[in-house]
Amino acid sequence: MKNPFMRFCLFFFFLISFQGIAQQNTAEIAQLIFEKTNLLRVTKGLKPYKALDSLNQLAQYHSDNMAAKSFYSHIDPDGLTPVTRAKKLNIKPWRRVGNTFIGIAENIAQVPWFQNVSTCGDTRSSEALAECMVEGWKNSPPHYKNIMGDYIYLGIGIQFDKKGMGYGTQVFR
Repeated sequence: MKNPFMRFCLFFFFLISFQGIAQQNTAEIAQLIFEKTNLLRVTKGLKPYKALDSLNQLAQYHSDNMAAKSFYSHIDPDGLTPVTRAKKLNIKPWRRVGNTFIGIAENIAQVPWFQNVSTCGDTRSSEALAECMVEGWKNSPPHYKNIMGDYIYLGIGIQFDKKGMGYGTQVFR
């Protein structure tokens, strides 16, 4: 193709097309993250987590927020923490175990869709992106502690920004 403008248009079309693929697979990626997280627990003799719609909603809210507002933190630009976000969405942030209250915990991850990641390789598939996120959490002691924690429920959220950066959130209760 000799026309540089046409070459640019074709490149842009393919870029947008791949972005759409990533966007369409968020439910699949979330399910894979859920399954891979439970596999880690089961291999250590722990019970698998149960899915909870309200925690999925809370996790998705945070992933959507990170992608839309271009930040990567447990505290959002409005100053909300995982607990205050849960309260804002009328989601119970604590559960009682005997005389003790156990609060929610949160893991977040940021993995690009369109490029090779230094520790993960090519992340341009749902399987590879989910694996990269879960492996990252597994290799981080505080995040792994949440995965292996004394929680019952797990919610997953995943969203991509316009550049193809994936923002994943796990919420445990």
